[in-house]
Amino acid sequence: MIEIHPVREVDKLIPLYKEAEIELNKNSMAVVAQDGEEILGNCLFDLTDEFFMLHSIKPKDDLYFADGLLRSALHVSAENNIMTAYYSKSAPIDLVNKLGFIKNAEKNELDIEKLFKSCESCGK
Repeated sequence: MIEIHPVREVDKLIPLYKEAEIELNKNSMAVVAQDGEEILGNCLFDLTDEFFMLHSIKPKDDLYFADGLLRSALHVSAENNIMTAYYSKSAPIDLVNKLGFIKNAEKNELDIEKLFKSCESCGK
């Protein structure tokens, strides 16, 4: 069974950040999709007291899977009452744009409020 869960433990984050070639820091986190012990995908981000910063989504080629990973990561931010979200230079900007989460490209700002809006494509 596939599970998506947040990861905060540094020893588990180190290989994910190393593989993505992103510098790990005290605010680094991830959401990881796993089937048993097998890691199927992840979303790497920083979460501070003020903002969420997206760095990476893997895999990038499965739109629905990437959407679920991004939504799971943004949900962690919302659960912590952090409603300001940005993306870094390393983020897959084309993918995030395709998913409709870019709020302001000039400010690299994500639309975290999209988590609470109805689905535009299904009309609900």
